[in-house]
Amino acid sequence: MRRTVPLVLTFLAGFVMILNGFVSTPFINQFANRYLMRSVTLSVAWAAGIGALSIIRLHVRNIATKRPNYQYSCVLLGFFFFVLFCGLFLEGHSTNRFYSWLHASTQAQLGATVFSLSSFYLASSSYRAFRARSLEATLLLVAASFVIIGSVPMGAAIWTGFNDIQQWIMKNINDSTMRAFTMGATLGTLSQCVRNLVGIERGHLRGSEGGG
Repeated sequence: MRRTVPLVLTFLAGFVMILNGFVSTPFINQFANRYLMRSVTLSVAWAAGIGALSIIRLHVRNIATKRPNYQYSCVLLGFFFFVLFCGLFLEGHSTNRFYSWLHASTQAQLGATVFSLSSFYLASSSYRAFRARSLEATLLLVAASFVIIGSVPMGAAIWTGFNDIQQWIMKNINDSTMRAFTMGATLGTLSQCVRNLVGIERGHLRGSEGGG
């Protein structure tokens, strides 16, 4: 029963969502949007709560044992509880002016800083990838050079044709490749959904494999 019931529930939930996409009836639409979609929201909220508790537990252990660089754990936990307090108890909660300013002045700026630091890693990986060691690498290097030069004002100042070549590469080669990649990923997702629906994939039953 420990395996049979989850498999039946998985099949029923997936079947109802498929029907909701092809058959427009008030009962199916209401059931899918009111219960199944809300269950996804609850699952995400539950996962976020577990993740927060896991972070707190990890950094409290770092502070208690005074591991190397445990001061950063103190800063993280202090800011975590401060932002949590502001979001829960300030008037307006997440729409509070101070809370919005706090997010815009810290999270957005820190995210931009981390992203800018990753540019150095992207540059080094691009250098290794664009080495003309083979025909494919050479074609990649030539196409990337045209795209980079055609995307900056200096390229247009050197020759106006760089921008036309860049647009042609992006609209024809890049778009075609991305569409092929998207279709392949879609077929892979569809096959995985079918495996879950018919009970072939049972990764979500690992905790109940001991049952009958």
